[in-house]
Amino acid sequence: MVPTLNAFRESMARLAATVHIVTAEAEGQRHGMTMTAACSLSVDPMSMILSIHRGSATHYAIIASRRLCLNMLAPGDDMLAMRFAGALGHRGEDRFNEGDWLCRPGAPPLLRSAAAALQCELVEAHGFGTHSVLLCAVRDVQLGSGDASLVYANRRYGAVHHPAETEI
Repeated sequence: MVPTLNAFRESMARLAATVHIVTAEAEGQRHGMTMTAACSLSVDPMSMILSIHRGSATHYAIIASRRLCLNMLAPGDDMLAMRFAGALGHRGEDRFNEGDWLCRPGAPPLLRSAAAALQCELVEAHGFGTHSVLLCAVRDVQLGSGDASLVYANRRYGAVHHPAETEI
């Protein structure tokens, strides 16, 4: 039996995932987009795997510069996630008008309030359907002050909260 597109989309909506803003800088322009298709690949070497739509400007900037920053959002960053997803009508440089961004020439923008920010180098890109699968070497990690991240599931933002520890 072949699943319908609607059934597949609904099943993916139920897949809880950490929310990131992936950023890149190419030709003097900053690019960024919200994504959940990112996960660790290996500890040795430290690496991540991302899936990104080939039609996006951010994809172009990553391929052109071979550098990216994977900014893991913190709980409460819902509006920033929506802004970079284009849900609020923001495009291009306008997306960076919110948030505290560290921008250095030739480097991908880093969100200072991120739960974690991973500066990465693109090692390989493989096309599959409408997307590219990116294999990225992690070159630097900056941890935020909190220990939780923003998650997306069932078309809503939230956070995973750990129950208070109890003595046994």
